[in-house]
Amino acid sequence: MQPGHRRAPVLTSAEPLGGACPDSAGAALRRLLHPGAAGQLQRRQPGGRAAHMLATRLPQALADQLLTAPGWALFSHGFEDGSEDLIALHLDGGPHDGHCGDILQAIWPVLREDTLRALAGETQAAVTSALLWTISKKTDAAVLVLDGAGQLLHCNESGRDMLDAGDLLSDSGGRLSCARPGETAGFYAAVAECARSRRGPATGPRELILFLEDRHSGMRLPVSLTRYRCGGADQPLVVAILPRQPDRRRIEMLAQKMGLSPCEARVAALIQLGLTNREAAHIAGLKEQTFNTYAKRVLAKMQVGGRAEMAQRLTWQASLGRAS
Repeated sequence: MQPGHRRAPVLTSAEPLGGACPDSAGAALRRLLHPGAAGQLQRRQPGGRAAHMLATRLPQALADQLLTAPGWALFSHGFEDGSEDLIALHLDGGPHDGHCGDILQAIWPVLREDTLRALAGETQAAVTSALLWTISKKTDAAVLVLDGAGQLLHCNESGRDMLDAGDLLSDSGGRLSCARPGETAGFYAAVAECARSRRGPATGPRELILFLEDRHSGMRLPVSLTRYRCGGADQPLVVAILPRQPDRRRIEMLAQKMGLSPCEARVAALIQLGLTNREAAHIAGLKEQTFNTYAKRVLAKMQVGGRAEMAQRLTWQASLGRAS
């Protein structure tokens, strides 16, 4: 079948007959869902102009069959907007072959819409899959999915990295614990409160923010909790999102892409961590005076006014995705 306009993709009923329509044709198919009122179904000559037009859009083996092999019936179905469907049926010599035109006239509008909607739905499923893959693999923020009691159900890779490090939260068989034991009860209370909350009239799902202390740095970092109610689920879920410190290797990679040498990129990454020059020089294995020289060169090359602006720029760049 070739739906709608002549440049529309061709749909086939089975893999041996040419395969499925590519996903890239989904948008075109959606435009063809509502061509207006349907006209009369007309029978076309098996080897005529319509057959040759359809054959040009098919794989060579199937096109040869359509033009030369017996048993094919060809129809066209016009619509109000001037477009038409070309429909080729391969008949097996059954008792109802002579009435295929009448049957097709009755069922084609519904069958056409169901077919195109199914294919458009496959495209939408691919879009959803791409979004879920991005959240799972490339998002640098930790994303945790919890039930109303705070039990961990799923997390993305950043979330797993964060839990394995244990500097903010840790996981023991789905049971989460805060790095500071005194904060664990408050975390579960916040999750339970979020699960009980309801969607507001104008603000959408309610978001709760709590702060947990990082065991390594001592910083108090925000955790966003949002209630999510899935259509088929009996109980609501809670989605927790936690910002993560960008990986230092990624910071160095991005700094090099911004024109810094490998040594300068390492200095920039250490500055981005908020270390003093003395601490950073010790980690880098450089004299403090040498580190200061590199730091000035880094600021000049990046054309920033100071360490804070440089750190902000690198952090923003690194937050765009996880290091590959």
